Amino acid sequence: MTKRSFLQGLTILAACLLLGTVLGLLADRVLARQEYRTIAQMLGAAQQINPQAEDGMMQALKAAAPSDFAAGDRILRQYGYGPAVFHQRHALTLIGIGTGILLIPGVGLLIWLLFLSKRKQGRIRGLTTYLEQVNLGREMLLVRQEDEFSRLEDELYKTVTELRQTREKALRERQALAENLADISHQLKTPMTSMSLMTQLLADSCEGEEADYVDNLSRQLRRLEMLVASLLKLSRLDAGTLEFKREPVDVYAILLRAVEPLEEALRLKQLRIDISNEPGVSFKGDSIWTAEAFLNLIKNCSEHTPAGGTVTLRYSQNPLYTEIVVEDNGEGFRMEELPHLFDRFYKGKNAAKDSAGIGLAISRSIIANQNGSIRAENAPHGGARFTVKFYA
Repeated sequence: MTKRSFLQGLTILAACLLLGTVLGLLADRVLARQEYRTIAQMLGAAQQINPQAEDGMMQALKAAAPSDFAAGDRILRQYGYGPAVFHQRHALTLIGIGTGILLIPGVGLLIWLLFLSKRKQGRIRGLTTYLEQVNLGREMLLVRQEDEFSRLEDELYKTVTELRQTREKALRERQALAENLADISHQLKTPMTSMSLMTQLLADSCEGEEADYVDNLSRQLRRLEMLVASLLKLSRLDAGTLEFKREPVDVYAILLRAVEPLEEALRLKQLRIDISNEPGVSFKGDSIWTAEAFLNLIKNCSEHTPAGGTVTLRYSQNPLYTEIVVEDNGEGFRMEELPHLFDRFYKGKNAAKDSAGIGLAISRSIIANQNGSIRAENAPHGGARFTVKFYA
């Protein structure tokens, strides 16, 4: 129990004792006056009936003893005067007095309790607003007060300060990692470019088995270049150094842009792209990065679709979000793979040999940074399906 609560308890106890004393004194005065009025009424009535009875009545009043109650009670009951008669005479008076006395402090106590409740609710709302603003990344001054919430306020302030410092440290570390990866990628580009030139020169002068070795080396170099570029994109996404535009993006246009780099691979595999054309469907985002995200999704579907299959792209819009669905008519996902599809460097059993397991992770980061979500599942017909939603 806090010192403030203890003092409040003592105050209430003292108020109860004072109120009880006041009620007792008032009840004593009321009962005494009613008793006096009853005796005076009886004396007046007896004097009118028999003037000589006044002396006897006064002597009886002065000499009255507790032992006389039984005889008097018997006489009163004989004429129909029981305690209930006198109770009815005084009940309303006493109830009115008691209610009036208790009503004033009762109303005061109620007002005081309402005031305390409102003040507590105000403090709780203030602390809640402070936490909400902190969660939104906004700076807000915490007004310190001395009350029963002071300790909670101190702990919240300490926790928020520590979390802010931890967050700033994590952001600095992520940015440093992105910069280091960028430096490493730039350092790798020079020898990789030299190796690419050398393989081109070797390809012109080699034949037979040697030419096959050079061709394999060229493929591995291209794969390495793609891996370095993907790691660089992922690190920039993680560090938050990429700035995404917020401009109207036509869904049909970005899907065409995403398909364009894959046209040769799709033609060789005889895959068909079925894109629905719904005019006027758009959302606020970055068209270049969004096309990059859908390129990875379409590429994933094309790699798992048999020759002659179809990759379907359809989309729709409602007041809450714009939905884009990418699906194929292949074998679909294995159930054990679904929870890990967007994990970095995760490769399913049927993944392409040159896959690094980064593409879907990049797509998810790009979509999430544009107030979107992505879900992978198996379509009813058995193929794989990616459902992307960009919220208004």
